Amino acid sequence: MGFGLHCQAAEPWGARRGPTFQLVGEMRVKRPIEMLEGAVWALRNQISAVANQPERTLLLGTVLLVSAVSAVVGYVLTQYYSVDVLSSLVSNPEDCIINWGPHFGSHCFSDYNLPVSWGMRPNPWAPYPLFWPPDYQPAHPNYPAAAMVPQLIFGLLAKWLSAPQLGLLGYLLALTIAVLTPAVWAARGARGLERIVVFVTCGASAIPAWMVLDRANSVALLAPVGLGFLVALCRQRWGLVAIMVVLATLIKPQFAVLAVVLFAARQWRMGGVAIAGAVTSSLAAYLLWPRDFPATIAQSIHSTLNYGSPQLAVGFRNVSFGRALMLIPDGVKAFQSGGKIPDGFLAGPRSFAGYAVLVVIVAAVLALGPRIPPVLTGIMLLACASLFPALVFHYYLVFVLPVAALVVRDPDGPPGAGIFHQLATHGGRRRAVGICVSLAVALSITQVALPGRPLPEPIYGQILGQPGVIGVIGTRPLVSTTVFLVPIVWLIACAAIIVSYARRPASLDRTDRGQTQECSPDSSDSAFSTSSCTSEPESLHRARRN
Repeated sequence: MGFGLHCQAAEPWGARRGPTFQLVGEMRVKRPIEMLEGAVWALRNQISAVANQPERTLLLGTVLLVSAVSAVVGYVLTQYYSVDVLSSLVSNPEDCIINWGPHFGSHCFSDYNLPVSWGMRPNPWAPYPLFWPPDYQPAHPNYPAAAMVPQLIFGLLAKWLSAPQLGLLGYLLALTIAVLTPAVWAARGARGLERIVVFVTCGASAIPAWMVLDRANSVALLAPVGLGFLVALCRQRWGLVAIMVVLATLIKPQFAVLAVVLFAARQWRMGGVAIAGAVTSSLAAYLLWPRDFPATIAQSIHSTLNYGSPQLAVGFRNVSFGRALMLIPDGVKAFQSGGKIPDGFLAGPRSFAGYAVLVVIVAAVLALGPRIPPVLTGIMLLACASLFPALVFHYYLVFVLPVAALVVRDPDGPPGAGIFHQLATHGGRRRAVGICVSLAVALSITQVALPGRPLPEPIYGQILGQPGVIGVIGTRPLVSTTVFLVPIVWLIACAAIIVSYARRPASLDRTDRGQTQECSPDSSDSAFSTSSCTSEPESLHRARRN
């Protein structure tokens, strides 16, 4: 430093000042630019490192991270703003709309008690003495015959034993086993302590599992059936796929859409068998109530198609594709009208938007056919069948549990490998598809309560002195959650799969990989191997032309 000062003092002051000022100015300008470039490169490297993680790691990490954020936000909203976060994420606990026998506190698990009450009658689809606002007309069951059988089995057993509480407990135990089956299966493919992480992530802490158990809805049975469906697709056991399609249709009729996967795989005979089995078994279930058969079939279809209300269609618990497509106009209208969407707003487009998405996805799947791996076709159809109706309650997100199990564990792979590892091995890695599906599953498994002004959610119950008449008996302060993102991310995931395999089919990936392995440079005779590698594709093209 002393030498620098001496040199600066020895030379004329004016001759030295210009270059020194220019050098310092350049350093002052370059240093922030270099720091900014370094920060950008560091951020880019971090994003690249995260994006290059295996899909199963991305799924598990995202679920754990979002769950931690959800816990912190939930604590703040509950402790400081008196928001009912649990009810915002799951459902209102007060569902004893009439005086049912089996219940736990203020919770009656109405999706068990209502079907049991309906099914005990000679004609379940006759008008039921339950009068809902605003028109106070008698209620009509929206359950098909087969969908009421699980509840009715436990209800009849409880009636025979004169123990209604025991019937409810047995039914809840069966649903709990069903929703945890994919998590247990996925945990068996992990190593060491990772088994606990997989079980908690895909089962015990999954919000859809708690949603469906809180309502006691029979759609929980889709978890093991969907798992069997996807595993059978991985192993291409088409007969088992057809059986799973029939069982899924018995749970809810819209899951007959899953039979499309057989036609996409060009398994025409098994596809016809699946459709015939689904239709026959669904109609045969109406014979359990023979008095008004076959008129009960038309009554059931009419009640199912007319179920719902304008309030439910625009509610934040509706996770249908139509709700996602109308999210922007709904937001604009809510802003203009002070936070409330008027009844009947865009009712026509809202009713048919999900069906349009269904038609597009089914047409794309049938057109692409074997270009898409069957298991990815099954995942798309499982999501589409769950989310295409105009009104889809949030507990239908239980369909993501078997998908999460497949992302975490490959049925025929080594421990610690997911289904995308197997697809990358045999068909080339597709990062966009893996990331989109993993994030869609993760954001469906865990949700976050959004800070905002609490909205009073009405609590319905029987009005005193008026048997069967339902009215508003109270409110709960709830907030919106990130559940509105679920249909959006699944639309993106389906689009990513279709676009990726439309550009480069899976069959060509396997062919290219096989040729690459045959043409490896490790061969002892490199000249012969090179000539054979260049001549084999030409012979294949000639054979195809002939």
